[in-house]
Amino acid sequence: MGELILTRADPAPARERSDWSDLGARVVSGLVLASGGVAAAYFGSPWLAGACGAAVVAMSWEWARMSEPEQTTPAFLFALAGSLGAVMFSSWQHLDYAVIWLALCCIASAFRRRTLTGVIETAGGAFYIGLPAAIFVWLRDRAPEGLETILALFAIIWASDIFAYFGGKIIGGPKIAQGLSPNKTYSGIIAGVAAGAVAGLGCGILFHADPQYHVAWLMIGALIAFTGLMCDLFESFLKRRFGVKDASRLIPGHGGVLDRIDSLMAASLLVGGALAFGPRATSLLFGTGL
Repeated sequence: MGELILTRADPAPARERSDWSDLGARVVSGLVLASGGVAAAYFGSPWLAGACGAAVVAMSWEWARMSEPEQTTPAFLFALAGSLGAVMFSSWQHLDYAVIWLALCCIASAFRRRTLTGVIETAGGAFYIGLPAAIFVWLRDRAPEGLETILALFAIIWASDIFAYFGGKIIGGPKIAQGLSPNKTYSGIIAGVAAGAVAGLGCGILFHADPQYHVAWLMIGALIAFTGLMCDLFESFLKRRFGVKDASRLIPGHGGVLDRIDSLMAASLLVGGALAFGPRATSLLFGTGL
């Protein structure tokens, strides 16, 4: 009887161990992706455009298998055409053409799927993948602070993701949205936003921004981190909507490409939108003229 009690009491520690079972795979995969991302950003186009194109192919496939599991091939081709075309136009510094192309793809989606839900799912995939990817490429090729902008995005998002992960694991506490993502906690969000703010300040100091803008860098880092974490929650909503746990299993320890770079996609939209409506923003923060 004593052995039976010990055997039944053992699952709790086992469950605790399993929470960290993918840590090694996460670290190795993260280092490989980070190295490749920094290298592509440093060399710029065509390397960055090629890397984004490869990511777009993977994300289009993931979106197709989630949104239309019974018609994966046509859904994949549609999402790929819209997203890849947007990246191509953006690599030529024609972000306006990229947006027009995506809009045309949305119109064309109405002829492929006649229901409102179908149009939203089809057109949403092209926009959800293509627009952030196009803006990301456009941000890098903007002179003279394009590389610094991308490196700052990397630093803030990566710091936020890492500290949100460990903050949620170690501190725990109340869940944000148990029905959408049972592992996300308020402690993780707070840790992630704080880390993003510190990373933003570090970028401002590293890039020799005027000291009067250090507080601005701190606030920008926190805003970018919060935006990325909320997009991660939105990604969880989409996966729950489509009835899947992960977008795919392409990246060991992380799931799919959509699972890994959703925060970076949201951050690109935020920064790209800010620069589109206020092109002097980077010149102020970096202390240089555009």
